[in-house]
Amino acid sequence: MSESETPGTAIAVADDSTGREVAVANAHVAVGEEFHGHPTPRQYVLIAVVLVVVTGVEIAVSYLNTGHTNLVIVALFLMAALKFALVCAWYMHMRTDQPFFRRVFVTGILLACFVYGIVLLVFSSTVLKS
Repeated sequence: MSESETPGTAIAVADDSTGREVAVANAHVAVGEEFHGHPTPRQYVLIAVVLVVVTGVEIAVSYLNTGHTNLVIVALFLMAALKFALVCAWYMHMRTDQPFFRRVFVTGILLACFVYGIVLLVFSSTVLKS
């Protein structure tokens, strides 16, 4: 190891049969400037608490005995969308991901919502009650 290397960044590759060193490479990997803001354990717990609370509200709404079935469906859909967005942003790290991957993901989700909407409209007479 040379004096300019940071301790612990050199990798020595050994031959399996002899155990002797065959190559040495510098393993120092520069992290891009954009990589910051990784969630702390406290943030993970707070998001988990929010998800549990929203799930509890969803369960309570699903037990409501009301004549406004469409309102219940919309409320459940909005809460599910909120939970989906939180999970994607925090647990799937989309919030800190590169913009290209975020665009690909959002494009796929929008396409899926569009197809879901078309299917819902086609079968709206059997799903939605007036």
